[in-house]
Amino acid sequence: MEAKQIISYIIVPETKSIRAQFNDNGECHSLILEGDYTFKVDMKPVEIIDESLKYYGFDLNGAISGSRAILGPCKAVPVRIPGEINMYWFPHTSPGQEECVWFALHHVEAILPENHDLSKVYVSGGHCFKLNAAEKDLTYKYDRTEKLESRISKRTVNTFSFIMERTTSTYTVEKGKRNYIITRKKDK
Repeated sequence: MEAKQIISYIIVPETKSIRAQFNDNGECHSLILEGDYTFKVDMKPVEIIDESLKYYGFDLNGAISGSRAILGPCKAVPVRIPGEINMYWFPHTSPGQEECVWFALHHVEAILPENHDLSKVYVSGGHCFKLNAAEKDLTYKYDRTEKLESRISKRTVNTFSFIMERTTSTYTVEKGKRNYIITRKKDK
């Protein structure tokens, strides 16, 4: 069955991977795996990542710059698509290479070696991608993406802590508009 073809695409939480496909004229397009469906998009994989970031108010250069600020200098940088979608994506090779495959971190289930420079990436739903990349390289990119997710999560989660002297009084803590309000219960 021929995959359906569309003009443009924005990543959704069910999107598992974006990979390149070349037509008879050698033009690069994308194959999207979303849920159990595969379809073609008239955009390069890196263009889909960039357009999805723009849709949510960011862009690829900014996402790469932000990731590098958190992770340090690196190549094939993972990116976060922020907002309600809050997904983390990593490329299997340099995004500048047209044959680059992008994976959604939360859909990757396993990365296994096939031989020295060939690996299999399993994503949710039982789908498998055979890639010309060493398992250790792909695992490193996966781990680096998890590290990015962990660091951003630690920075964005609201934490609440306070120190009080030990007394015999009872206090209540309530969330106010901008701060927490601590009040002492009066003895009766």
